[in-house]
Amino acid sequence: MSRLGPALLASTFLRSFVVQGSWNYRSMLGSGFAFVLLPGLRRLYGSDPAALDAALERHLEHFNAHPYLAGVAVGAALRLEADGEDPETIRRFKVAVRGPLGSLGDSLVWATWLPGVAVVALALYRLGVPAWAAVVAYLVLYNVLHIGLRVWGLRIGLDAGRGVARRLGEANLSQWTARLQPVLAASLGVLCGVTLGGGGGL
Repeated sequence: MSRLGPALLASTFLRSFVVQGSWNYRSMLGSGFAFVLLPGLRRLYGSDPAALDAALERHLEHFNAHPYLAGVAVGAALRLEADGEDPETIRRFKVAVRGPLGSLGDSLVWATWLPGVAVVALALYRLGVPAWAAVVAYLVLYNVLHIGLRVWGLRIGLDAGRGVARRLGEANLSQWTARLQPVLAASLGVLCGVTLGGGGGL
């Protein structure tokens, strides 16, 4: 990946935060995916405008995944482009990974981490922590996983390329979900307790 360089990879990472910026029912994350890849595609195909147009067009196709884990596919697709894989291989790879990246992200983030951190922040507030401090705690805790997933996803995609499925299996994100769910339940219990035990009740 020396052809890409740290500045270009930093640009790709920052663009990943707006991967949903042009979400639509036709391509879903497709246009955002192409936007994130654009600096890398320009580096790889900048001397051949026709090849650049073709690469950009194939990444504008339908793609959907959890936005925090889309970086896994972005990194892997960039690696495949840099390695000179044929377009059909890249297309099949993206089709294969989009479903797992969506379901893993939904269960870990939307169904577990997001409500869990919200419950913790609400419990802190009910325990007497100032509202601003509870909000700061929420933002810090939530973004530990959020930004961590984005960094990790882009990194393993770039490192593993087509072998990213094995790396995802080793990470065992579903097991992390299972470990966090009891913490969510306990936090909800604490919130209920401090709410019912407070002077104002419910």
